[in-house]
Amino acid sequence: MTATPSTSTSPAPDGELAERLAVREVLERYTHAMDRRDEPLMRTCFTPDADLSYFGGLRRFTGHGFADVLVSSLEPFGFIDHSISSVRITVDGDIATADMHLCATMALKDESKVLVRWVRVTDELVRGSSGWRIAKRRHVPQLQYESPTAAIDFPGVGGKESAAS
Repeated sequence: MTATPSTSTSPAPDGELAERLAVREVLERYTHAMDRRDEPLMRTCFTPDADLSYFGGLRRFTGHGFADVLVSSLEPFGFIDHSISSVRITVDGDIATADMHLCATMALKDESKVLVRWVRVTDELVRGSSGWRIAKRRHVPQLQYESPTAAIDFPGVGGKESAAS
């Protein structure tokens, strides 16, 4: 069963809002796991056998297979931030869909350059005994650009504190 996005503009019942919020929490957990390079947390986002298609189908993973390669794939980057926007979540019983934009901002470690990539992500999620998990994902890049970075300097205050502070 696939949930079809609603076109209704009327308020959702409280139970439906709670379910949509629980699905949103999985999406936010995913971005946090990516940014912190947290493989165990990433595993909680997907069913073990999830069907994941990244980069428009150029890379395919299972849920746990993706978590296994997460840290090594992010090695070239220092700071990373994943943000989600334009989120549309629909819940139908134990099945949910999410359609969103994801923006990945990634600063290269060895160069003064940042890469910014916008991706459209569509997910199918299932609710099981451990809560909502992504069972299918389609990740399709939309736009990417690179830009030079500059040292952080707040006028009258100074630069960025060291990571050890």
